[in-house]
Amino acid sequence: MENRSKEIVCITTCPGASNVSMMAYKAASILAKEGYGTFVRIAGEKAREKDTARLREANKTAAKWILVNGCQKKCGFEAFSIAGIHPDKHILVTDLGIQRENKTEFTQEELAIVLEAIKKLQI
Repeated sequence: MENRSKEIVCITTCPGASNVSMMAYKAASILAKEGYGTFVRIAGEKAREKDTARLREANKTAAKWILVNGCQKKCGFEAFSIAGIHPDKHILVTDLGIQRENKTEFTQEELAIVLEAIKKLQI
């Protein structure tokens, strides 16, 4: 299944709606706009078939997968598992010292921490 003929870095985030998952999403969006990779969006439980198809299609050209999960629930891993793909690199936002909260707001300082951590993965 894994045909990695091109040099494309695919960045995927968990599909949650907490502050840490929203930070992951925003960071991936920024990095894609800056040319660090392609942001492959997933929706979660309500769109498993679409997520699986989207991940498998992107995997045809992915040189490397980076998964950014917000918290210990690791919802993004479930989508990867169903698609039969293993991320090459992985980050948990909560491991960066940012507490998960049931809100969507976050600070620019917190976002900067997440961006820096992803960039350190040598993408």
